[in-house]
Amino acid sequence: MRIRSKHWAIPFSLCVGLVVLVIGLMASPRLQSALATPANARHTIGAVAKAPDRRSGDDSIDNMISIPFKARAICLAGSIIKDAEAPGGFGPCDNFPRRVDDESRGRGLYLLAQPEVPMPFSDRGMGMRLCLVNQSGLLLSFEASDSRLAIVQEALDEGGAWKAIEYIPSSGCGNSFHRVFLPSEQFWEFVTPRYKGSFETQLRFTLSLSDRSQIHSNTFEGSINPEQFTTKQGHRPESLMDPYVD
Repeated sequence: MRIRSKHWAIPFSLCVGLVVLVIGLMASPRLQSALATPANARHTIGAVAKAPDRRSGDDSIDNMISIPFKARAICLAGSIIKDAEAPGGFGPCDNFPRRVDDESRGRGLYLLAQPEVPMPFSDRGMGMRLCLVNQSGLLLSFEASDSRLAIVQEALDEGGAWKAIEYIPSSGCGNSFHRVFLPSEQFWEFVTPRYKGSFETQLRFTLSLSDRSQIHSNTFEGSINPEQFTTKQGHRPESLMDPYVD
């Protein structure tokens, strides 16, 4: 005795509707941000010397600056994925992630400093290149304040201790705080100052993460002025809407 199986035909319009629904859910900022993993110590690897693309240096261009104070950090990151949990009203940024287009030795999250690669500041000469690269296989989220990541440049002092020569400005407005998102196999590119001064030393960049761990970039030779360890640049609010006091 044979038992014939029944095949149920699903209407084509229903299939299309389900596909559209799934695509819509995946495109939802709330779902995308909910799927992100906060970047932490488990995602980080040691310093990597290879860039995530083929951009090369140019030693013929002077990209150094001498200042007598600890500067405000300026690594701003844009995010295609929106933070559905943020209250809104934070300062946006159009420095969106770029895709890794070269073989890289990294298999996690890392910072790469490229002092030999000159990069133009929008309004004040030349700086150097810094990359935050995600090759962890995960969509990672980072805490930000008006799109500013907690990345500062550090230098070895005379006693051989690493000390910050930049600082993260403090905002008095809760709307400043939000998250930005970096998909795997993508990276942020930042233009940062390359300092020079009377004190020759080694330098690096450090990113502080939400679990209180830190990522350190590769180190590089340079020089700074001693005042950069102690004297803050400071800041005067430009309007009533400016929440920063330092």
